[in-house]
Amino acid sequence: MPSPTLTKLLDPNIDTIINPFVPHNQVRHFPTPIAHFLGYRKTPSKEPPSTVQWLNTVLATVAGICVVGAVYNYAPGVAQYNPPTIVASLGASAVLDYNTVRSPLAQPRNSIVGHTIAAIVGTGISKAFQHAPSFFANYGWVAAAVACAASSVAMSMTNTVHPPGGATAILACTDATVIALGWMFPALMLLASVLMVAVACVFNNVARQYPVFWWTPEEVGRKLPRWSKEEYAQDEESEAEMKKVDSGSDHTLAHELSNNVEFEEGLWEIRVEPYKIRMPHQLQLSDEEVELLKQLQARVRMHSEVN
Repeated sequence: MPSPTLTKLLDPNIDTIINPFVPHNQVRHFPTPIAHFLGYRKTPSKEPPSTVQWLNTVLATVAGICVVGAVYNYAPGVAQYNPPTIVASLGASAVLDYNTVRSPLAQPRNSIVGHTIAAIVGTGISKAFQHAPSFFANYGWVAAAVACAASSVAMSMTNTVHPPGGATAILACTDATVIALGWMFPALMLLASVLMVAVACVFNNVARQYPVFWWTPEEVGRKLPRWSKEEYAQDEESEAEMKKVDSGSDHTLAHELSNNVEFEEGLWEIRVEPYKIRMPHQLQLSDEEVELLKQLQARVRMHSEVN
């Protein structure tokens, strides 16, 4: 059996290092209309009928691609670099961002960071191969293959896998317009990804919910200072509609799980569902037990979204 140190070396996870320093999601504290269009819900939302989803996908996709195209072609600070009319890989992103909106691969971290990392890796490999001009001219497809493979691994290492990123890396080695952009290409892809996600927040939250999470469904901020009493009081006030918890119940549990916990009379078991945790009304939990429940729910939710 391998040692814990060897296991960490063979199966590294960058989130175990950075998540403790990632701030907690504060969207819930925004004014209700803004929070709604940033994906926050007091109770889990259900998907609308398929016909409504299809209509939403059509409108959001047209809007997202047109917004990026307009910026690329007419924005003074962007058009001067002569970018392509539209980057083809954004079409694949549109399918994820505006159709499979609950997929982990479509969430903002993956969509924005994944595309940007792929563009950086692709551009770097393209530049490296260009040191042999004749080889690059005749075998640019080799550079494209290397770029696609390297960007895929880079996205995996950073937990930002976004399949369209593979096409982004290939374009950096094969498309003459993109190659001419050089290191401006990653910046343009970052801009395009942010615009695509912004459009997704507007259109997807009319009838659906997006994003499901901004950074990760896992716990974050363990190394950051706890909220002050004033901030805690404001949070409790903003959650006035939360189900009241028995006076003997653990207040930390009410605070940590206020968005998705449901206390039930006569229940004698804990039921962990993707977007709801059902608890016996009289049960009290410690902070460590709360943390374990949240981690289990995150894993259940991610598995349900992938499948």
